[in-house]
Amino acid sequence: MKHINKIAYLLLPIFFLVSACQDFETDLEVVNRENPNDEILASDPVALESTAGNILQSWYRTVHSTNGPAAALATMADVSTASWGNFGMRDLSSEPRTSFNNSTGYSNDVTDTYFNSLYSLLTDSNTIVGAVEAGTEFSNPKMVEMMGKLGQALSIGHLALVFDRVWIYDANGPVGENETGETDYVNAMEYALQKLDEAIAIADANTFTLPEAWLPGVNATSERMSEIMNSMGARMLVGNLRNSAQKSTLDWNRVYEYADNGITTDFDILMDDINWYALVPQTYLVYPGWGRVDMRVINMMDPNTPAYWTDDINTLPESTSADARLATDYEYLASNNFSPDRGKYHFSTYRYARLNEYITEWTVPVTEISKSESDLYKAEALLHINGGDAAAAAAIVNAGTRTTRGELPPVSANADEVYDAIHYERMVEFAYTGMGISFFEMRKEDLLQKGTLLHFPVPGKALDAIPEPYYTYGGTSGVAGEDYSNGGWR
Repeated sequence: MKHINKIAYLLLPIFFLVSACQDFETDLEVVNRENPNDEILASDPVALESTAGNILQSWYRTVHSTNGPAAALATMADVSTASWGNFGMRDLSSEPRTSFNNSTGYSNDVTDTYFNSLYSLLTDSNTIVGAVEAGTEFSNPKMVEMMGKLGQALSIGHLALVFDRVWIYDANGPVGENETGETDYVNAMEYALQKLDEAIAIADANTFTLPEAWLPGVNATSERMSEIMNSMGARMLVGNLRNSAQKSTLDWNRVYEYADNGITTDFDILMDDINWYALVPQTYLVYPGWGRVDMRVINMMDPNTPAYWTDDINTLPESTSADARLATDYEYLASNNFSPDRGKYHFSTYRYARLNEYITEWTVPVTEISKSESDLYKAEALLHINGGDAAAAAAIVNAGTRTTRGELPPVSANADEVYDAIHYERMVEFAYTGMGISFFEMRKEDLLQKGTLLHFPVPGKALDAIPEPYYTYGGTSGVAGEDYSNGGWR
């Protein structure tokens, strides 16, 4: 491969540490000095098209992996609960909140593999785009180019959602004013959305259908891909906010445009339990004996149920709700299997049961973005644009899962009530689809418990490789309201 850049060298030791655990068939953007065929491989249309076909699978398995932040984000958001030490769930949801252990000796892989896998995906995506621009002859160059730009968008975008800063590079080297490509999460997301817009433009201007293996069960025509990417743009743009004050600076017209051009039916991916599978939240946060639904969510559906399990509570009766989903999507459990020594605040009487078919059959469609999730970004945007249009926003909410699945009464055309209804749906309906939806929602509304980190630091192993001094967030580490929560729902 032609281009060697500083960030590739900075990350190289870490990439090698996890390469044995990765099954994404990705190549690193470094020169292979023992086998001088890198440039040939980088222009081989068969190999590159195979890499393009793995872009979405690589992204999906990275963000839904147990070697990543997905499980911890759910417990930090108090949408799921678990006292188990796996995946950083207990450490990052302990009360009171403490700082994240970002040392190289920490036993849980919360950020290392996620960080490395997304940069590996970025490198592959850059190679694909570079090959198209260099004139490599593909059978469908526009389809391949779209996949490369989508990979650039998803990798940088999902780094920005989780970390305080990101290094950006393309096939020509570092991007931006900093010679290493380093930038903050705001500028990183802007770069990601620029690449997403370029991918959308390609899809809109061309006609093609992705091979079935690239995105199973979707019938991923260029038109359908445009819709999916627009919905993803709305999700990433809104999800990147770190606190409620930042809502006033967000381009809500852009959010509206993305959502308005988004999906018209749920974006479901057919799992095969070999190449496509969802570990978090769809398995480990719902499988019996693992995660449970946090009592705050149950309290939202039934205000007579405590939102928090205190030490003086031994058992709780089954809850009742006007929301039909309490009966269809949630399963009551009379006893707990969590250790009280780890904090009874982890206890819950409910598990999420809507995914029972998936955790039994393993080869069924799984929702990544529902139409209602996408529509609610448009509704939220309407509350911010031109002084707000609560009536139009309420109409969108009332046409969605609040009424169709929850069988709840329509919300009135009152901005505060519409806001509450949007928040409710993100906790009750969408929490077990995309990675981190509830965390990003709680983060932008200043509802994360006091001391909860708002984003992760660069992984300790990456800091050692740069090298750069150790730092972390959470508890009282960092800047209050910017790096860790100084508010909270409790």
